[in-house]
Amino acid sequence: MKKLFLLLAVIVSMAVAAQAQTRTIHGTVHSAVDDEPLVGASVQPVGTNDGTLTDIDGNFTIRIAASVKEIKVSYIGMNPATLPVSDNMRIVLKPSNTFDDVIVTGYGTGKKIGSVVGAVNIVDDQVFEDTPSSNFVDALQGQVPGLNIFSNSGEPGEVPSSVRIRGVNSLSASTTPLYVLDGAPVTSAVFTSLSPSDIANITVLKDAASTAIYGSRAANGVIVITTKKGQYGDKATVSVKASVGFSQRADSKIKIMDSQQFIQFRDLVQAPVSQEIRDLVNRYNINTNWMDELVKNSALMYSLEGRVQGGTDKLRYYLSVGHYDQDGLIQSSGMRRETLRANIDSKINKWFSIGFSGNLGYEKTESNTAASSDSDNGAIYANNPFLSAYNLLPFDAPYYYSFDENGNIIYGDHAEYLHYSGQSNPNDFNRLAWPHTNRNTVSAMLNLYEQIQPIKGLTIRAQQALSAFDYRSSNHRPAYGTWVTPMGDTVNDWTDTPASASESFQRWYQWTYTNTIEYKFNIADKHDFSVLAGQESVISKNNSFGVSTVGQPNANQWLLNQGTTVTMSDVSYGLTESTINSYFFNLNYGFDNRYFLDASFRRDGSSKFAPGHRWANFFAVGLMWNIKNEKFMQDIKWLSDLKLRGNYGTTGNSGISDYSYQATVTSGGAYNGDASLAIGAMGNPELTWETVKQFDLGIDLGFLDNRITLMADYYIKDTKDMLMSVPYSYTTGYASGAANVGSMRNTGVDVDFGATIFRNKDWYVGASVNFNYNKIEIKELFNGLDKFTIPGTGVTYEVGKNPFELHNVIYAGVDPRDGQQMWYTKDGNLTKHFSEDDEVALGKSYIAPWNGGFGINARWKGIALRADFNWSAKKYIFNATNWYIRDPSVAVERNTNGAVELLNVWTKPGDVTDMPNRFDLYGQPQTIQADSRFVENASFMRLKNLTVTYSLPKKWMDTLRLSDITFHFTGRNLITITDFTGVDPEYQANVVQMMYPNTRQYEFGVEVSF
Repeated sequence: MKKLFLLLAVIVSMAVAAQAQTRTIHGTVHSAVDDEPLVGASVQPVGTNDGTLTDIDGNFTIRIAASVKEIKVSYIGMNPATLPVSDNMRIVLKPSNTFDDVIVTGYGTGKKIGSVVGAVNIVDDQVFEDTPSSNFVDALQGQVPGLNIFSNSGEPGEVPSSVRIRGVNSLSASTTPLYVLDGAPVTSAVFTSLSPSDIANITVLKDAASTAIYGSRAANGVIVITTKKGQYGDKATVSVKASVGFSQRADSKIKIMDSQQFIQFRDLVQAPVSQEIRDLVNRYNINTNWMDELVKNSALMYSLEGRVQGGTDKLRYYLSVGHYDQDGLIQSSGMRRETLRANIDSKINKWFSIGFSGNLGYEKTESNTAASSDSDNGAIYANNPFLSAYNLLPFDAPYYYSFDENGNIIYGDHAEYLHYSGQSNPNDFNRLAWPHTNRNTVSAMLNLYEQIQPIKGLTIRAQQALSAFDYRSSNHRPAYGTWVTPMGDTVNDWTDTPASASESFQRWYQWTYTNTIEYKFNIADKHDFSVLAGQESVISKNNSFGVSTVGQPNANQWLLNQGTTVTMSDVSYGLTESTINSYFFNLNYGFDNRYFLDASFRRDGSSKFAPGHRWANFFAVGLMWNIKNEKFMQDIKWLSDLKLRGNYGTTGNSGISDYSYQATVTSGGAYNGDASLAIGAMGNPELTWETVKQFDLGIDLGFLDNRITLMADYYIKDTKDMLMSVPYSYTTGYASGAANVGSMRNTGVDVDFGATIFRNKDWYVGASVNFNYNKIEIKELFNGLDKFTIPGTGVTYEVGKNPFELHNVIYAGVDPRDGQQMWYTKDGNLTKHFSEDDEVALGKSYIAPWNGGFGINARWKGIALRADFNWSAKKYIFNATNWYIRDPSVAVERNTNGAVELLNVWTKPGDVTDMPNRFDLYGQPQTIQADSRFVENASFMRLKNLTVTYSLPKKWMDTLRLSDITFHFTGRNLITITDFTGVDPEYQANVVQMMYPNTRQYEFGVEVSF
């Protein structure tokens, strides 16, 4: 922290304030459409952070330094203007359908917003600025129609488990979008190594017209991240932001039996607990809440950031440093991140410029891996203390074993209870604290470019980028199996497991070399052309090594060489390399700002495929008609924007392992004491690209100077030659391998609506609504099959069906006569004999077809509020937690706790209940089957982010000689509405057990700028 504060001090010292004489200017701001005054327009002197807003009549008055030569005027839905300063200014702004603002959608210098043919959404920095999450992608939830983001864990440092754009395009290959950071492709490691405050905007590319230029990596869409930069000619400004908050455990709807209820349940099923336990529970009123013991109710988090930005006539810069620290809700969990970012651009002369952007990150995460996967006697589950809190007995004590300075055990409370009950103390709390994994990651994203513009409109650019990370993970697990009671008795009621330690290392890097030439020109003020050609090479290399040993004699020292046992299977090594070479071309043409053409072509070659199959061509053609700019539309004043868009194209997917087309070797068993090699996988030299063909038809509408906007798209995405794991004949010696087989289709609709509800000098209220509907269907499998079940997974693919549809045996209830479970066969007949052969498609998918979000953005003087919601509908999950904790036999045979519903267990003929008899028809303990009764509706609506900010009045800032002081409060995951009985309905899988849920987060902070 000392180094961080020192660095902040250096940044602050770079800012030099200067006093100057001032003058006052006056003016009005009007709309070019109807000449009406614009209320609340921003007026800012160029080169300063000062500014004001126009009043109800569009008037403004502002005092500026004598050195200021220009002012910038901006207004929502209007084209901003930068004008020379004069005494009485009359400023007219044009509506947004004539915006010349440039956005980055691919290679080159960008495109004008009004000429973008494809389906593109832009998310500005306000969404990321005050997010309390450790990764920026989480803040995108509910912001873009068709972009669906889900997290399976709320553990600090975890990244979203699923990021999808317009459905799922592959069953086996990668479904992750391509991420582009400041023009260079990067991996998802950027999620946690990049500070959200450094992001200027994110552009999401969804259709073929906008993604085909990226070719083989764009089948799943593209997310373009642009970081903040300084401005040429701006004075240096410094900002320091500090935040503190806490994350809070989400409550589950599942209720667990307390001690008295557990004793009552055991009496009902004729498996009573001992009289000693009954007496001790009554004597001490013992009722341990294991969730409170194992999982904290809240955990601290804080952050500190500083940045300086500005520029001269020839240089602009942006520098930032950040620290983020978040504790976990369970022992031995949390993360810490340090980030350093620099963006520097320099105009060497009129035709030559260079630039550098770089991000360095260090991340340390600590996660708990628990001590045992054995469920008997209420053991901690491996990696899952949340589920353990439901299984541990309520009259066990969370015993705190620790060691004094001499290494002797220090005992805690309840010694008499343990001694007289004859119970061993599993010491679950201590076992949870000891075994853990430390992960240390150093990451770098460096980007250098050289650019020349020899003549007007011609840009030649070379860019070199490096993305890399160095990862180290260490795992320590103490010995367990022999337990000592407080009275000195040694108890061996667990399988002895020796102490172990492991270390793993990974080094990954990716070099990207991109060279482009672009020429933009206009003919007769009606014909706009942009022609771009380029070449790109991407070289990736991954190196990994791991070793584990067992038998460490000292619980406080975890040196690998202290282990007593090392075998060949305890050592691993991996080395992979891949290369993609590409050539691409793009043509943009616009006629009279009415008709637009966008055509792209790319040829990619990948080393992941065998010679003869490495090269593939991808293309897209898009058209747009700006109907509003037709002469016959000019008299319709209430309609400010009307565009029709359509495009068709192909993209590719090579998201498989680097050597899938080759047979690979792996280490075999020892032979006569010597190492050996064995064939690890059977290659397929016929593998080739998975291809996605996409059609998109869209419309853009704007009303009342774009106070109301609507964007809607209909799309069809067909995946051909799917890269899929298929079964092999047993005569090959291999179970399965990769092949190009089958096809699938995604069909859907995106809708994005925005409205300015109210606006004047002091007030602004806006709202947004978006949603996506996506239907997924398998069109073809392999070898003529109409249906295929992956062995050992329960996952079934069927032609004409959703591949993510759940398959289960239909539950029919409990027979009141004998308490036996009942089901329906495939033929609809009632049976008491469970068989997986009776599984049927339920018509319910764990990937929701409906997803969306809505939000409100309000401002009153210096107070601003932003609330963002996201939702999913018609989503279903098999709740394995309920399946386990509602099983009477499991609770008895494994001596674990369970849900309070177990008190409704069937005990005699005539009982009408959903809890079956503990015994089956043959008098043997029976297990509740994994059938349709545990498939739950996991649809939800969530208040994802709530941000309230307050900026102190400008006159106060003038007195303090500061630019701004803003206080903020941010809440995350504050409200969740769902029928799902688990902790978090966001979990993205067909089966969910009690895992580390997404947490509620509260953050308070202040930012000072000068």
